[in-house]
Amino acid sequence: MNKYVLTFIGHGHEVPALDTYLLKFIARNPDVKFTNWKQSSDHSVDQYFTSDEDELNQSNVVEYDGVDVVLQCDDEYRRKRLCVFDMDSTLIYQEVIELIAAYAGVEREVKQITDRAMNGELDFKQSLSQRVELLRGLPIEKLYAEIKPKLLMTKGVPELCKVLRHDGVRLAVLSGGFVPFAQYIQEQLGMDYFRANQLETDPETGKLTGKVLGEIVDGDVKATTLVELGRKYDVPIDAVMMVGDGANDLAAMGVAGFGIAWNAKPKVQQLAPGRLNSSTLLDLLFIMGYTQTEIDQKL
Repeated sequence: MNKYVLTFIGHGHEVPALDTYLLKFIARNPDVKFTNWKQSSDHSVDQYFTSDEDELNQSNVVEYDGVDVVLQCDDEYRRKRLCVFDMDSTLIYQEVIELIAAYAGVEREVKQITDRAMNGELDFKQSLSQRVELLRGLPIEKLYAEIKPKLLMTKGVPELCKVLRHDGVRLAVLSGGFVPFAQYIQEQLGMDYFRANQLETDPETGKLTGKVLGEIVDGDVKATTLVELGRKYDVPIDAVMMVGDGANDLAAMGVAGFGIAWNAKPKVQQLAPGRLNSSTLLDLLFIMGYTQTEIDQKL
């Protein structure tokens, strides 16, 4: 028998009702045997069950309007020891390249390309090159200083990182964005590691050349780096989680022990191991098995 857990996270302040849902779930998965349940907070519940199936996943989940339902194995790796995050539209609300583009007067053009890339309609490397080319000639150093204070942390992120750091969890940000901002976010949140793209600047003019230096941090690079970080920090891959919103995060989710699509584009939600569409990223802790009481004690 394999042990699993369904985590229900309501988008309001009410505990999701389970009776009708569980009947639908067992109709789709007839060999399931429900065991105990646990209320984690005023809006989240864990339902534990066993099954002879060894590869139940998100495709076995029945949709529940207004509630995120996450299915995963109930084992020693549920509480992760390494959490890796995308930056833009995940740790922060904005897409940094769009903030830069606003200074160049090309925000609309850049946003159109970004949206298509994040939904998997465009190759990420190609889309990044196209967007960076639109920024050519922009004097950037002053903009770095102006933009950093404008970065808005996603609700719940500082508290999430504080709880995870308290428990010795390693934290990393892997971004298809740019080094100064990823490094700034890493420092603000006390994370262990960051990796991002480096915009090339003309040393004589101090303006962007429209090119990226070195290897572009795309989906494959994120996946490879995630595996390398697991080795570096001596964390089994099953104890690693990837959290992101874009198609370029799916490869890393695929190699990690678990992955969560955070308020993601539709295609990403369909393909990710799990999804979270609530208003606070602190809800990620309920997916990892925390209770509100534990969280409060560690904040």
